[in-house]
Amino acid sequence: MRGRASEAARKLYDTVYQGQKIAFRKIRANAPATDAHRAVQEFFEQQGYKTRRHHGRMEGFFHGTGHGLGLEIHESPRVGATSSGIFETRARRDVEPGLYYPEIGGVRLEDVALVTNNGARNLTRFEKVLEI
Repeated sequence: MRGRASEAARKLYDTVYQGQKIAFRKIRANAPATDAHRAVQEFFEQQGYKTRRHHGRMEGFFHGTGHGLGLEIHESPRVGATSSGIFETRARRDVEPGLYYPEIGGVRLEDVALVTNNGARNLTRFEKVLEI
């Protein structure tokens, strides 16, 4: 859709953008992958965005925060609620939190991170804009 985003869509976008920043801060070598997901999930809930089944459909944050990239597009460890792996140094990770609500719309921001001992470096250089 082109044009001006509603205030609700703008808030949803800003929340996902902040959630992605939180994930990047949690990603570092030897850190549990589930920590990044839980931090994003808790932030979304604190902002009032609950995940639930509503009228037979899921809404909110119902997928993982990311996954590994390599020979396969979705490699372990996945970054989700049930993840059991740790982040490895120099691994490339997809970082993709998202929120979805039928009455507002959906937002997913997806970037690629390089895991380092000091954190994650965003390898994506494409600018983020809500409206065009």
